[in-house]
Formats: sequence, structure tokens, C-alpha cells
Amino acid sequence: MFRPRSKPRLILFAVVFLAGASCFGQAKSDTETSSVSAKNTPAKSKTVFRDSDGNLISNNEFVDIRMANPSYRDATIVRTLDDGTIEFRLQKVPQEGETPWSFSLRSVNGLEFDADKLKGKVVVLNFWFIGCPPCMAEIPRLNDLKQEFSANNDVVFVALTADDEHAVKKFLEHEKFDYNVVADSKPTLDSFRFAGYPKNIVIGKDGKIVYWRSTIHAWEKFESVIKAELEK
Repeated sequence: MFRPRSKPRLILFAVVFLAGASCFGQAKSDTETSSVSAKNTPAKSKTVFRDSDGNLISNNEFVDIRMANPSYRDATIVRTLDDGTIEFRLQKVPQEGETPWSFSLRSVNGLEFDADKLKGKVVVLNFWFIGCPPCMAEIPRLNDLKQEFSANNDVVFVALTADDEHAVKKFLEHEKFDYNVVADSKPTLDSFRFAGYPKNIVIGKDGKIVYWRSTIHAWEKFESVIKAELEK
């Protein structure tokens, strides 16, 4: 995960993210190893992950929520249950449920996107910039996601970058990015008050944020949120 240095605040979060992801992966691996090596013992420990509402979630979704706001103090609650299960319970992602500032955008292809006029549609946002390796790495998966909903006019995919339009158009000449790409969008990006790139957001039909993540591991969750909002 990146913060831009010459644009909105650049520091490299990839190392932090990978360390965190490997840490969670190691926790799972350790559990699995202990289960194998403890065949002759009466109890086997396991690890479960829950969101702020107590719902069971996958390891990947656990990582995504933990890294949704990398600059926030982590408030995950860890406890050992009576049967030896280690339970991780996450805090709520604070941006979810909020209504973002109104915005009016124009893509490099000349399409207009106004927040007020998008009410009643599901809006999927991506924040990125050209010099961000994690942003580049996820673009093919974002293209696949958009393709999944290509026949549905009730969902709109928009990618915002503070890079200037000339640089973005040059980038798009040799790189495929199927979102509606908006350049020179620093004021709108700043209005979301976020830290680190990339950022992936879903705004529901009621205009409220229902999904706020950074780098994505649980793509099936990302897709399911969009589908759930389209059904409302």
C-alpha cells in the first residue's frame, strides 16, 4: 500500500501490508501445524475471525478489514474461548455508513459523474496513481470485476487519480483499465480523508458508504457487497 510523496503523502505501505498479511497467514499455518502434530492430544486449537457484528469471516477478509485504515490504531480483540479456540474480533470500519462529500467528476473520456445524480445506483470507486505498484497489481482483477457487472446499468465503476490528464491518457495507451478513469482529482480525493493507496469503496443506492478497503484479498466479498446493494 502506498502514500504518494509528491501527491497526497507518499510512504511505502507495501512492507507493512505484507508483514501483516504474512503474520495472519502464519497464525493460520501455526494452527494447522499444531493440529497435525497434536493428533494424540485430546484437544485441537483453532483460530476464528469475526467482524464487528460477530459474523464469521474468512482469513482474507480479516486481513482486508485490518488494513482498511492502516493509519488507525488497531483495536482488534483477541481472546481464547473455553474450548481453546483463539477468536479475533475486529472493530467496525468507521467510514462505512457515512455519506461522502458531494462530488462532480469528468472522466478522461468526457463522461460526467455527479454524486447527486448517481443516487439510486451502486458506485464502485478506486483511488490509485501511476507510480503505485499495489495499484498496478490489482488493475487486472478490477477489470474482471467490472466485466462481471458489464450488463448492469445500475452499477458505475470510477477510478480517481491525482495524476494529470496527459499522463493518465499516455498510461492508458498501453495499459488496460476498464473503470471510468478520472484524472486531476486531488480535491475529491482529499475530501475522503484517507491514507494509503490503493483504496476501494462501494457507495450504496442510498448514497452511503457500505464498503471501505485498501488492497483486496477477499475478492469474493467485494463482489458480494456489490450484488447485495444491487438487490436493494
